[in-house]
Amino acid sequence: MHIAVIGAGAAGCFAAIGIKRRLPEADVTIYEGGKRQLAKVSVTGGGRCNLTNSFNQVKSLTHIYPRGERLMKRLLKGFSHTDAYEWFENEGVRLTTQEDECVFPVSQDAMEIVNTLTQIINRLGIRLLTGHRVELISHDKENGKYSLRFGGNRSSATADCVVVAIGGTPAASQLNMFSPLDIITENPVPSLFSMCLPGDGITKLMGTVVEEATTSIPGTKFKADGPLLITHWGMSGPAILKLSSHAARFLHEHEYKTDICINWCGGRKAEEVTEELSAISASNTKKQLASAYPPHLNARL
Repeated sequence: MHIAVIGAGAAGCFAAIGIKRRLPEADVTIYEGGKRQLAKVSVTGGGRCNLTNSFNQVKSLTHIYPRGERLMKRLLKGFSHTDAYEWFENEGVRLTTQEDECVFPVSQDAMEIVNTLTQIINRLGIRLLTGHRVELISHDKENGKYSLRFGGNRSSATADCVVVAIGGTPAASQLNMFSPLDIITENPVPSLFSMCLPGDGITKLMGTVVEEATTSIPGTKFKADGPLLITHWGMSGPAILKLSSHAARFLHEHEYKTDICINWCGGRKAEEVTEELSAISASNTKKQLASAYPPHLNARL
């Protein structure tokens, strides 16, 4: 059996290894459109590679997978974060869990992960072909085989089974490879982006970071929390990036124009904040506001 894996990113390489170990007699080939495998893995996590998370602070999968919690719940039962942790440690990669519950290699070097996966691929005899960008996948119903057509005058290839692991696609046209097949595709929209606030005075506070903020879009259920960074163009940081992910299709449908609400005091309610401000005021009667404020904010904010 010939199995083709399209995409030599983390998912594609990991899938190819899992397939080959379960079907050692199969001919497994990874086709990568770029010049090298695992390119994004080498730079993820600031070059340190955030492999997984301890999930100790995750109360609900809906909070971290806003558009796929049911699917992820089923998948994580088959292969969980602890399975991922054990998998890499069994391959000789020592891991550490940080205070924010993110899991990194002890070496703090993403290339250790790249080299580990590449060495396993080579050891198992999996073929890896870079510079092979798939343009079209067709299926011959008579013999059951798939045909892969590549760009750049590359020779076509056939396979009995095809695994597609191409990651994000910025344009719907990149999904045209599926056009000969009876597969339903969703139009991709941007996700995980910072937000621009042109002309808003808040941008004068660029560089300000609030560790616990809650962001939301008024009139909707879209909400996210975490650190927030004020930039010279608007806002960024996990609280903003997560909100953009939760509301990706909503924002696209509204042409990326919407009001945004920021709770600078995390998830605390107005009554709690009022009580805190009153206590600060009562204990600092002779101080200026610039030197008496909630400790999680800075003087400028």
